[in-house]
Amino acid sequence: MARQNYARELTAALFFPFALTAFEGSIISVLVKIAFEGSVERDVLNRAVSLLAVIPALANISSFVWVRLSHGKDKVRFLRRLQLGVAGVVFLMGLAPRNGTGLWLLVAGVLVARGCWAGIATIRSTIWHANYPAGARARITGRFAAVQVTLIALLGGALGNAMDADERAFRVMFPLGAAVALIGWWIWGGIRVRGHARLLFDEVNGNEREMPSFNPAAMVRVLAADRRYAVFMGLQFLLGIGNITSMAVLALILRERFETDYSWSIRVATSIPMLMMPLAIPFWAKLLDRTHIVHFRAIHSWLFVAALACLASAAYTGVFWIMIPFAVLKGVAFGGGVLGWTLGHLDFAPPGKASNYMGVHVTLTGVRGIIAWLAGESLYDATFDPARPGTAAVVPLCCLVLTILGAVGFVLMSRWYRRGTPVGRPEGGTEASPPARVTD
Repeated sequence: MARQNYARELTAALFFPFALTAFEGSIISVLVKIAFEGSVERDVLNRAVSLLAVIPALANISSFVWVRLSHGKDKVRFLRRLQLGVAGVVFLMGLAPRNGTGLWLLVAGVLVARGCWAGIATIRSTIWHANYPAGARARITGRFAAVQVTLIALLGGALGNAMDADERAFRVMFPLGAAVALIGWWIWGGIRVRGHARLLFDEVNGNEREMPSFNPAAMVRVLAADRRYAVFMGLQFLLGIGNITSMAVLALILRERFETDYSWSIRVATSIPMLMMPLAIPFWAKLLDRTHIVHFRAIHSWLFVAALACLASAAYTGVFWIMIPFAVLKGVAFGGGVLGWTLGHLDFAPPGKASNYMGVHVTLTGVRGIIAWLAGESLYDATFDPARPGTAAVVPLCCLVLTILGAVGFVLMSRWYRRGTPVGRPEGGTEASPPARVTD
């Protein structure tokens, strides 16, 4: 069954990127920033652009809703309904007019599509946990991610070239992408979940207090019961908010500091990073399969630090070529990030609670998205002065500081783990019990 599921899911991964490209934050934010210039006031446009950039993180706050709604229900069937919703929204996005109303219709469309995708990611994590063995899970899911990001990079580049040739190109490419994605939706209908009946029985008959809940208190209960996971989430918050905030202003910096067109903006923001990810994913997957997520983050986080250092340098000096190593390092870092983000919670989650832990994780990612949008765009507009273009570096420098703090925290937590120092009492264990899958 595992091989059949793997083959079907890998094949389906060839088709969904045609729709995902339309609401990839770094692509849609660039497209909107350039396409709507002159049609919408700058302050309103910048606020919408930064929101579009962080919606992939912001939409994750809906995770508890999806986990609750899918509780005790057929996982594949529920996931396919969300996939169908994504395709429908992307089709409608191609109809948005280029004015103030169309701007906010696009924002709403991306928010709905990303909200559905957050549910897909959460439920898919449970399916992966059931279908693939822990020792190979990162390698297997890494292949799915490699296919997806490579296609988004290529499709994003094609979209940028098409928009430079004709700014109406998205009206054809978005509906076409939605139609192609339906092939992936059809293929997912053949995927089965190993031990599905037992999984649904455990969900329905489990402890009511442990059921996924709309109530934020459910998230607090998970963190209070597993303080190791709480510390990990705190450090992830620092690291993540630096990264997400930088993404909130990247399209603004590219356009207002460097005056780039569609093609170069999408290359730096999306195509180069995503083409680097498949090259980096096998290395990160091998590392993650051999060690605990805490040790993984203690190494991996410094790639984000290096990337943001390049972004801050480029924004301050105005030397555009520094954006190329930024894009390369960002891609290498995201290659590990997509694995750690998707699978890291499984190193903490007790049996039967993977969805609860993933729900906490993606909900906190949504909270980071809200903060990044409000703080990042506001700070950028308050500090950027076209007469002193070096002020574009203020936000990237703040992001760099936050990311360094997160990376240092992961190094310290990794040392605590190796020394056997308790960070809290994990559920079902003792203070001295080691984390799962740790190898020195």
